[in-house]
Amino acid sequence: MATQYDLVVIGAGPGGTPAAMAAAQFGKKVLLVDKRDAPGGECLFEGCIPSKVLENAANRFAMLKEMKAFHVDVEGKSQIHWEAVLEDKKQIVAQRSMGAIKQMEMLPSLEFKQGTARFTDSHTLDVDGESVTFEYAVIATGADAHFPPLKGDGVAHAWTNSDVFKEKDIPAEITFIGAGAISCELVQMFNKLGTKCTVLERGERILKHLDEECALIVQQKMIDAGIDIILNVTFDAVEGEEGAFTVTYLQEGVKKEHKTPHLLIATGRTANTQGLGLEAIGVDFDRHGIWVDETLQTSQPNIYAVGDCTVGPKFAHWASYEAGIAIHNIFAPMKHKTSMEKLSWVLFSDPQIASVGWSEADAKHKGIEVAVERYDYSKDARAQIDKAAIGLLKFVIEKESGIIRGVQIVSEDASGLSGEAALIVANEMKVMDVMKTIHPHPTLTEAFGTLSQRIFMKQMMSRRAK
Repeated sequence: MATQYDLVVIGAGPGGTPAAMAAAQFGKKVLLVDKRDAPGGECLFEGCIPSKVLENAANRFAMLKEMKAFHVDVEGKSQIHWEAVLEDKKQIVAQRSMGAIKQMEMLPSLEFKQGTARFTDSHTLDVDGESVTFEYAVIATGADAHFPPLKGDGVAHAWTNSDVFKEKDIPAEITFIGAGAISCELVQMFNKLGTKCTVLERGERILKHLDEECALIVQQKMIDAGIDIILNVTFDAVEGEEGAFTVTYLQEGVKKEHKTPHLLIATGRTANTQGLGLEAIGVDFDRHGIWVDETLQTSQPNIYAVGDCTVGPKFAHWASYEAGIAIHNIFAPMKHKTSMEKLSWVLFSDPQIASVGWSEADAKHKGIEVAVERYDYSKDARAQIDKAAIGLLKFVIEKESGIIRGVQIVSEDASGLSGEAALIVANEMKVMDVMKTIHPHPTLTEAFGTLSQRIFMKQMMSRRAK
């Protein structure tokens, strides 16, 4: 006889785990299924957390080389013990996964099961041969690396971001296909470790989906660091295997070859929808993911989807945000809708890029007139003290209302500054509201107050001129 649940959740990552826990806190009987033997998802095991552990070690190592700029002599040859760094990564991942397990154990109506799930009808799930029935379901299966349709046998042997985290030795040379967020973070990390890095990109610049002004600052920093960036590439084929790859491509009509011992392909993400049986139960999806409405309901009324497996932003924190909304909409009487208007994210490049709400391009796409005001971090006291005088703070202000609809930051510590930016946008603050905050000196966050004062004075002078 099939076991009956109020809710089944497929995928125990940053979308699925909080969804299951929230439902259990409502007192519902919940089954959480994942192919791994522990919760965490790709973000914990192969994505956000492992990459940041390794990037943090690389950044600290790079700081040793920068000590001369602060008139500090570091005696002897600096060395990084990579296997010890990988052990740190392993321990942190295990610690965080165990923390999630302990939290789930405190919820008696929540059951975790390792297995592969497949819908047999809109209220029945097959989990490795066991039949499970449910009233509602949440799909949170995440996404995996996308491989472009390239010719040649080399694609099958190339690394993805998850593969590179398992390497016990720092490679002497790597070539990256793609110049998106994952690629740029990794290429700068390996560059700091002494790896010779090359980036092959189809577009005219790196980070094509990000604010152009912000992306070009990072691109120049990469070039200055000795990273070879080859743009406007039309790929032909990838041949070879680990230790000896050959990438053939066209650039400005000229056919070229690039040889490399290691190749990493980072050309986007593909939603994990295969094998779920979505076709059989009438859940609409395409190669970009599962289609959901603003309440996160799929085309099947009792089935919802959150996170990277859906058509939309692919961030761990966005998946967690969606999880809360989905569970509320399933079990509470009033419906909530998702809104990307106040979405925030950080790219852990060097310098870092943070963005909240609208960019200039977003405003243009919406057809809304905005004023864009900038603060130059090259003139900032804290940035000069830290010898990191590079970057900007940008406000995107809706002209009609005066509300700050977007904030972009390029800085050594954009991640640390993003919290204030998120509060400004989430609370629909105006320049005068930001001016009321007394920012300490000398800090990078002081730029918010300084920029607001400048904008206010500019507005006052404009009114007087009229």
